[in-house]
Amino acid sequence: MNSSSFPINDALDAALARWEQYGRPGTPDTGFVLSRLPGRRTRGIYVAGSEQPIFEPDAHILAMSPAPDGRRIALQLAERADEDGVLAVLDTTSGNLRHYNDIHCRYEPMQWTPDARSLAVVARSPQRLVQVDVVHDEVTVEPVAGDARCRLFSAGIHMLLAESRPASPTRLIRLDNSARLGSFPSITGVFGINDGDVLVYGGNALHVLDAHSGVERWRWMDPAVRLTAVTVTGDTVHASAVRAGASVLLRLAHGTVIDEWPVNSGGSVASITDLGADGGRTYVVIEAPAVPPHVVTVDERTRGGGAATVAGDFETVRHEFAADDGETLTVVVTSPKGLTGPAPTILTCYGGFGVPDLPVFEPTIPAWVESGGRYATAHIRGGGEHGEQWRRAGYGAGKRRGIDDLADAARGLAGADLTNPELLVLAGASHGGTVVASCALDHRGICTGFATTAAPLDLLSLEKHPLGRIWLDEFGDTSSPEGTQELRAISPLHRAKMIDPEHRLPRFLGIVLAEDSRVNPDDSYALASVLREAGAEALVWEAPHAGHGSNHLDSLHSMGSVLLSFAAHTTRRTRSSEGRHA
Repeated sequence: MNSSSFPINDALDAALARWEQYGRPGTPDTGFVLSRLPGRRTRGIYVAGSEQPIFEPDAHILAMSPAPDGRRIALQLAERADEDGVLAVLDTTSGNLRHYNDIHCRYEPMQWTPDARSLAVVARSPQRLVQVDVVHDEVTVEPVAGDARCRLFSAGIHMLLAESRPASPTRLIRLDNSARLGSFPSITGVFGINDGDVLVYGGNALHVLDAHSGVERWRWMDPAVRLTAVTVTGDTVHASAVRAGASVLLRLAHGTVIDEWPVNSGGSVASITDLGADGGRTYVVIEAPAVPPHVVTVDERTRGGGAATVAGDFETVRHEFAADDGETLTVVVTSPKGLTGPAPTILTCYGGFGVPDLPVFEPTIPAWVESGGRYATAHIRGGGEHGEQWRRAGYGAGKRRGIDDLADAARGLAGADLTNPELLVLAGASHGGTVVASCALDHRGICTGFATTAAPLDLLSLEKHPLGRIWLDEFGDTSSPEGTQELRAISPLHRAKMIDPEHRLPRFLGIVLAEDSRVNPDDSYALASVLREAGAEALVWEAPHAGHGSNHLDSLHSMGSVLLSFAAHTTRRTRSSEGRHA
């Protein structure tokens, strides 16, 4: 293998194309949905409950916010996959689209006034509060705290500004009178609730405050869960969360959990990946490795209805293995039904920033599994699958713990006769790619190959990445010689430089993204060069027109096809099927 060509497995490529025909629906919002329909390259906006198009661009829609009267929709549009969105307002009656090319947005919340006449957002580069009078097409700009990351939220008639600073609580401030309503460890979302109260959520807590005084009405907190989404209907709160490595749906009223439902689909392990409310009803998107995403109402969910049919002859099972310190690790494995004995396996993880890595529908999974392989996801410390203590155990100076967890998960799969090192490929994206690379190089013989996508691989030079400065606390401390030495020991690039070339090295595939605005590709090229010098097979492949966030379906296909072909080539299972080169 080299950096200029790569053998594509035609059978896997065709299988991937078939599974990509499933769409990715969204939840309704003021009568509209932001979805990718089956076969479309990008997401579009449609009338809820139908496929009637309102807006189907070739550009990437990063976010949408319909006005309360439904006559207009605020959008963040990015022409490339670099996530550099600009504000636009769509007239849903005429189809006219007004671009505001000087107002750059990157997933920031967009808020309408109750009368639907004006729109506000915190714009970037530079950060400022922008208000747009859509009736008169007038734009007003005001400075906001330059030393904090600010986001704008709406709670009923009140506009609220969240100010986040490193190593400090996030402050919530009323925009009209600058009154401080409170400080919180984190703020993910804010909603209006009851008559004039404000609900704040983030991490593992919900707070309801008086919107005038900031007095707390009630609080709910559970350190064993990680909230992933919240929505409000009347005085009822629905929250999707992760508890003990599994997706659950909570219903709360006045600070008390009334119901908690485990999430499954037709008896299969499943996850909630979106949650929303519209027209007095609450909607959830449910999916699993072998179950394409589908939208159901909470009423359907609680009655056991709305289940989608498993899309193939697969089964997804949770396995538990012991880590070297006695902790229990969960590994979710999707296999062909009835498969016994070791099989070629792709093992993935994320393990950082408190983000839960749950079983979801990704076309590469059924494409790989239907050809006789297994696809596994490991819950390792540093992620958000088992509460705050789990997350903290793999954070900062504890980052090695998550790396060792992945190795223990791989050994567990081999010990359960599901795979073996000669049939195992580790794969991870972004932070998960860092963990995968460090694990493969530190735990020699654990796998036959590893693949990373858009991963920082030189942990002593994080600042060279566009967003690297905000990752420093996650990976560890370089302010002391001891901290620097700890980082060097787990940094994939530096670990590779210490390898004894006399030992067999795993194959390496580094996928870099041509329009990535978060991770610099240089780390992948540097790691491949060091590994090749040590005698390993190493390839860096650049995905054209691809970025770290939203991507066209054809870009996703090319990345998935290269990854699957690498896994097939590396496990030597279908080399006779290899055809054209990427």
